[in-house]
Amino acid sequence: MKVKPAISNLSSKPLIYTNKSSVQSSPETNDCYAIDLTLNSTSNHIAVLTIPSTIQLFDASTLKPVSSLSSTTNNFDNTNSLSSIKIHSIQYAYVSPYTLFASTNKNLVLIWDTRTPQLETIQLNGCGDTHEFLSVACNNEDQLVAAGTELKGDENVAIAFWDIRAPINKQLLGYYTESHSDDIIQIKFSRMNSTKLISGSTDGLVCLYDVSKSNEDDALEQVYNANGPVAKCGFAQDNTVYATTASNAFFIWSVTDENQQLLVQGDTDNDLLASEVHSETMDTSLKPSTVIHHLSSSHATIVDILSEYNIRDLLPSVTQETNSYWPLLMCDHMGKMNITLVSSNESQPTIFSLDSPHSETLRAAVTYRSTLYSCGDDGQLIQWQPSSLMNHSNENQQQTKSKKKSNSIKPY
Repeated sequence: MKVKPAISNLSSKPLIYTNKSSVQSSPETNDCYAIDLTLNSTSNHIAVLTIPSTIQLFDASTLKPVSSLSSTTNNFDNTNSLSSIKIHSIQYAYVSPYTLFASTNKNLVLIWDTRTPQLETIQLNGCGDTHEFLSVACNNEDQLVAAGTELKGDENVAIAFWDIRAPINKQLLGYYTESHSDDIIQIKFSRMNSTKLISGSTDGLVCLYDVSKSNEDDALEQVYNANGPVAKCGFAQDNTVYATTASNAFFIWSVTDENQQLLVQGDTDNDLLASEVHSETMDTSLKPSTVIHHLSSSHATIVDILSEYNIRDLLPSVTQETNSYWPLLMCDHMGKMNITLVSSNESQPTIFSLDSPHSETLRAAVTYRSTLYSCGDDGQLIQWQPSSLMNHSNENQQQTKSKKKSNSIKPY
């Protein structure tokens, strides 16, 4: 069934930005793009990955700069020399608030203790072939690290694994090489299950694994078809997984259905999705019950699906009566933003526009409780909070001022 979106009739915005900060490492850095971000486990620090390659740490409440990570053993010189290291993705550990992982182009995953930002504490070496690691993830017990590689020549792409509880040499445990045939753009472990891993590739496939199994064949539980190069993928609420593509389509599948049921799909280009729906090569998981959303092309870029379990804290004013829904964070090339709620039932997706201080395309976002952080090509890190929360705070401040004023009146 095809469903067209509806514009929210709420007069107020569900989110307002409360802080912003530039990620430019120095005044001389004219072009600095923020491409990834990650929040630590105690939610007091946020790390931002930029181009040119820097990792900058900010105070999560004030967005004031804390430090920049560097290396004494790897060249972070941004002169594009062959010896320079390039960082593709970052992730904080789930348990330790000071451990940060970075995937690189030098067959390495670097690990920092952010209390000593000038020296990475551990280097995880890849397999014999010289791989460029595009993605990195750590499970929710801080025991297992995985990294996905780029396709190079006739080499197989791989997901490499390390047990970081092992001795200091941190030898490679092994790798999966059969599930994907092109760049592995993103991998993520489930927050709720330390053995569940999802991977997305430019080959159009999204793979779900149980990494507790002894080999790749047994570990591979499901393969989902996104019908195009995957840009983002992950675990979402209500036992679902999702993917967004480079052509700005999105897909949400049930993980409890043995038939890999596709619950919801959509895009920002009616012609693109319409042609796919009627194509003979269309994913066989598409059923008559699948909801198809044609979203507004005015915000053509799907940044990500805000899939955190605590999304109700972030959007309390719009999610009270909504059951199965997925919030899409969207933007245009000028940084204008909205959150689009899509559902697996026949209800129309609802679009909530945001007053955005961004001026270019967004690249990444992360949520924690009632806070959203976003970054993008304009080199800005932005903090967002629910407007209802801020309005309540302002009311309390006004009441406090009124009480002070009334108490200051002389009794004669």
